[in-house]
Amino acid sequence: MKTKLNAVSLAVAATIAIASSAAIAQAQDQTQLERVVVTGSAVKRIAVEGSVPVQTVTRAEIERSGVTSVVELMQNLSSVQGGITEGDTVGGGGGGQATVSIHNLGGDRTLVLLNGRRLIGEAGGAVDLNMIPLSIIERVDVLTDGASALYGSDAVAGVVNFITRTNSTRKTIAAEVSIPQHKGGKERRASLSGGFGDLDSDGFNIMAALSVDKRDSLTASQRDFSKTGVINFGHNGNEYQFFNGSPSAIPGNVNVPVRNADGTLGSDLRNVYLAQNGSCAERNVQVGASCYFDYAGTVEAFPDRERTNFFGSGTVKLGSQQLRADVLLGKTKTSGKIAAVPGAVAVDPNGPFAAELAAVGYTPAYLTSIGLDPNRIASVSYRAFDLGNRTSTFERDNKALWLQLDGQVAGWDYTATAGYQRAEVEESNSGYPLAKAFGALLRSGVYNPFVLAGQQSQAAKDAVKQIMISGVYDTETSTLFNADLRASRELFSTSAGPAYLALGAAFQKDKVTDDPGAVARGEGGVNGDDQRFGDSTVVIPYSASRDSMGAFAELIVPVVKNLEVTAGVRYDNYRHVDSAVNGKVSFKYTPVPEVLVRGSVGTGFRAPTLRQLYRPLQEFGVTATPYDCTPEMAAVAASLGAACQPGSKQYNVYTGGVDSVKPEESKQATLGFRVEPTSTFSFGADWWWAGIDKTFGSVDENEAFNNAQKYSNLFLVYTDPVTGEKFLAYNASTTNLGKRFVSGIDFDVTGRFEHPDRPPDVEPARDLHAERQAPAGGRRTVLLDPRGQPPVDRRSDLPLEGPAEQHAGDRQLGEHGQHQLPVGLQGLPDRSREPGQRRCRRGPPEGQAVRDPGLADRLHLEQAADGRPGHQERVRQGTSPVAARQRRPHAGLRLPLLQPDGPDLPGQGQLRLLIAIATSRRTTAGHRPLHDKDSSGSPFSLAATGMNSSQALMALMSTLSIVSIPHQ
Repeated sequence: MKTKLNAVSLAVAATIAIASSAAIAQAQDQTQLERVVVTGSAVKRIAVEGSVPVQTVTRAEIERSGVTSVVELMQNLSSVQGGITEGDTVGGGGGGQATVSIHNLGGDRTLVLLNGRRLIGEAGGAVDLNMIPLSIIERVDVLTDGASALYGSDAVAGVVNFITRTNSTRKTIAAEVSIPQHKGGKERRASLSGGFGDLDSDGFNIMAALSVDKRDSLTASQRDFSKTGVINFGHNGNEYQFFNGSPSAIPGNVNVPVRNADGTLGSDLRNVYLAQNGSCAERNVQVGASCYFDYAGTVEAFPDRERTNFFGSGTVKLGSQQLRADVLLGKTKTSGKIAAVPGAVAVDPNGPFAAELAAVGYTPAYLTSIGLDPNRIASVSYRAFDLGNRTSTFERDNKALWLQLDGQVAGWDYTATAGYQRAEVEESNSGYPLAKAFGALLRSGVYNPFVLAGQQSQAAKDAVKQIMISGVYDTETSTLFNADLRASRELFSTSAGPAYLALGAAFQKDKVTDDPGAVARGEGGVNGDDQRFGDSTVVIPYSASRDSMGAFAELIVPVVKNLEVTAGVRYDNYRHVDSAVNGKVSFKYTPVPEVLVRGSVGTGFRAPTLRQLYRPLQEFGVTATPYDCTPEMAAVAASLGAACQPGSKQYNVYTGGVDSVKPEESKQATLGFRVEPTSTFSFGADWWWAGIDKTFGSVDENEAFNNAQKYSNLFLVYTDPVTGEKFLAYNASTTNLGKRFVSGIDFDVTGRFEHPDRPPDVEPARDLHAERQAPAGGRRTVLLDPRGQPPVDRRSDLPLEGPAEQHAGDRQLGEHGQHQLPVGLQGLPDRSREPGQRRCRRGPPEGQAVRDPGLADRLHLEQAADGRPGHQERVRQGTSPVAARQRRPHAGLRLPLLQPDGPDLPGQGQLRLLIAIATSRRTTAGHRPLHDKDSSGSPFSLAATGMNSSQALMALMSTLSIVSIPHQ
């Protein structure tokens, strides 16, 4: 095994080695402020704006945004583009999951963490966000820069870290209903959370949260824009029609063989109903002599879903150490419905449906006239509409347990973690008959493929019920065990400030097992030899596992005043795959207090998933679009002993793992600035660039079908399980392609202004966060009211005992915001409560609806109504204002446009413009044979994948939010 080194990682390693040799045993100030680990760094220190772009979304912003799930929250971030949505479950192979993708680089290139711990992905791939309950989230950190030098594989695009509440006694109950204006898509949600025990006074804390939700399906027929695949439009005075249909129709289309002018054998689709009646049946559109089924209105636009999540956390103090146990349980059931099953059925020209075949010219005499067997079985492209929609139900069961020990040893802040996670996905199907049994019904004449929908005989209906499949079709189980240890400390001090060092090591073992049911294995039916109608191959069970280990070092050094440099290096070894060393260097420069400049350069890698390496080759749906047979396609098909599909049809697709796939290698860079000329206005931008070599994927199907000879090694044979005919098919198995380059700019403009209707008697006030040193070494965070009112415990929002002067000696933690003015149920100041004693919420003003631009008109049961003049920022001594303030969750959260508060409501407004611009360029190396391990030296020829390589795809996404509720 060969370890890959690069200039960045070598330079970083040398820097850390030199710095680490300096004297470590310098006296440290034991009264320093509490230090925390910020996403993107392993060093514990005061949380301020760092050298890499981290977008933070706080609990307050989550509540104000109106989102109802983690999935919806991620989709509302401007830096999040791409990924799998729950809608992909409907015929898209999404399996009921939802993933997050930073900068459209893919969910499997975006690392997802929960409290800094890696979450399990299916077969080592992308993480399903459905397992994370929104109610437990305190904040979300989104690192929009590659971080393989710290986190290892999967962090090429960046990191999303969900942070849960800690040491909290807050108890909440919430319920919500979303009812769209039109039918479909109704949602119900409820959550319950609470905690008890205080780490400082009781030595322990226990928290738990439970959330349940249910969403009804939304069918395409329930919306005018999606109820049909026929779209009529005009252009330059001409009328056009776009139609997205399928040749698998009801009644069926007969594939009639014809002799081409050059003597070769071709095929022509002809519809019996059209020939007999002069027009196509309902839900069908005439295309030549055939009828294409308009399936668009029969599918689901969004699947129904039931989801239950539980999170529990317990922490106990062991002297100066803390032991924590977290458990995460989640179940999600998603059902996606697509059009009734299509397939080719065999009809005997001498059998019970000879008259129907004769109507389109398919007779023994005609077959003889073109030199074919007069008894040749006819292939009918049919859709079994009367059997109902095909339904795929995915039940996802996630379990996770972590143990974590935190403390200090010899001046080192350390964290040791061990965890075990298990994710099971169970797929069940309905709407499919058994293939051989269905064929027997057709041959017997009981089931007629040439009648209209709903006109099958009662005998046919009774017989087909007996051969419909049910039960579990396939079960895939993934497990992940990981253990890691990381430690950090102040290394030495310079005139510019202290330097920090972090070290860490990790071990990981992941495993996947696929256990298909009897029908999926081709062992269904009475005789144990039948499979699902429409499938050509069976699902092959497999199991695979691997070990990996890694070690990293990170160094933060203030080179000169206002200039800080961070360097990191990491070694990873994936057994039987590859090993790599990656590095990263970043800087942060504040020439004046109001300006910050930062940048980074680094390398990364991504190991192939267990599926991409070891999954057996098997059928995986059909192509995205239908294709007409070209001379190149016909030649490739003939060389394989097969033929093209008749007419314009979608082709079967196969996929599988390839054990010769190598890890992706990447380089990343960022350069950005922040400017805050006043306390009420700031703006900034971060340019980012990523280049990925040996990208995982398959050659774009358009490219392959339009250049069939060039990609002849990507085609194989599909054998129809009913007729036995052999057709051309496409192999979309994973392989290393070429290079991909992506770049863009994330920038924001934020302005804060006072609400014009703030009552004159409401004086601006600030909450001072203070940290109190407890006798046992613990800390308590409180809010100091500058007006002399009792301080507030941050965990429970309850006042502390004693006057404010009693807490005047508490050391300032470093964040000051606005005082929270309690309000009554009508939004007026509540004089019966002391300031800071309780937080109250109210609904929108009477007669004003809160509008959500999403699918549903949501009834917001909670809306902030606190008066919070001033602005929110995080500061500490020696920290510039811009470096402190930019930790706000400003970049990327798209807040819905809310109605202004009434004149009785004190508050502030915020005007925020968020724009993300991205360009993408992809070059694909000339494709090599999938299983040819000795072809790596073959010359490269550049070809476009989905677009010309000289073009760039420009996407401009912007949101404008005006929020008149207080800025928290």
